[in-house]
Amino acid sequence: MHQPVTQERFHPSAQKYYGYAKNIIARGLEEKRITDDDAKLIQEYVGEIASTSSISAGRVFKLTSILTNWREYIRPYRSNTISDVYRGINVLRDARKKDGAPLTQNTRADYVKFLKRFYLWLIENKFSEIEEKKIRKITPPSPNLMTKTAEQLLTGEEIEAMLKKCRTSRDRALISMLYEGGFRISELGTLRWKQVKVNEWNVAINVNGKTEKTRYIPLVMSKSYLAQWGNEYPGGAASGESFVFLTDGKNIPLQYRGIAKQLAIIAKRAGIKKHITTHIFRHSRITHLMQQGYSESVIKKMMWGNITTKMFATYAHLTDSDIDDEIARKQG
Repeated sequence: MHQPVTQERFHPSAQKYYGYAKNIIARGLEEKRITDDDAKLIQEYVGEIASTSSISAGRVFKLTSILTNWREYIRPYRSNTISDVYRGINVLRDARKKDGAPLTQNTRADYVKFLKRFYLWLIENKFSEIEEKKIRKITPPSPNLMTKTAEQLLTGEEIEAMLKKCRTSRDRALISMLYEGGFRISELGTLRWKQVKVNEWNVAINVNGKTEKTRYIPLVMSKSYLAQWGNEYPGGAASGESFVFLTDGKNIPLQYRGIAKQLAIIAKRAGIKKHITTHIFRHSRITHLMQQGYSESVIKKMMWGNITTKMFATYAHLTDSDIDDEIARKQG
């Protein structure tokens, strides 16, 4: 019997995201943070964007949430003047989250970017009398691409140390693949054996995860670890629709919390003091590929399935020693 698809173990389903968006509007109305007219405008705009631009359900939720939250800083959308919009953007600079922490630069960038697009749509559809050229002059804050520093990333030696401290073949295969393939945790958590192809010199994996673009990922270091796990796979059914990674002692797929907890335990055994997240392995691998001289197009195709991705710069973590080494090499 086939195991059910469980992508929802790692991310909410599209249906849930649409439900969240609906609830955001309902709660905003109930708390009188938005007017009925605001709600109608937001829903009409988001509905049009979802239909014409094929944005994901997660994006629908984010867009709805931000446009609803914007009403904390400005008047009802239809009645705002350009001065109201400017004032709201200025207030946003010093805005804080519920826990008192300031909004991140990337959050503020998203807020201003989404507001600008929304007002251009309002103007186009005669819902606002603000001059279009005034809105077009608004420049969102530049996003902070350096969300991780080089010192926060894992080194090759730290990856090796973690592999040595694994006590099961499953954990060795998981950590090795998480790093070498730059996998998102949801991609590995929902990976099935039918997506794994063993070749003479590597293991080829095809995944279709967050970006819904198929990625072809050849693994060399992980081949032996995955083979050992396959030989010890519960029930000997390492094929077809079976999930590659299962919970210890149970024939059920791994859960996100279980993976995150196990990675932290293994890192502690290895003496690693850094904060370990499931995504730090991907971040580290992409940075290492850059440092090792792999071409930008190959990295983009392998890690995003898309050579036009704009995410590449987010992972360009050069250390001071990288710069010193390159200058020294050029100087002979």
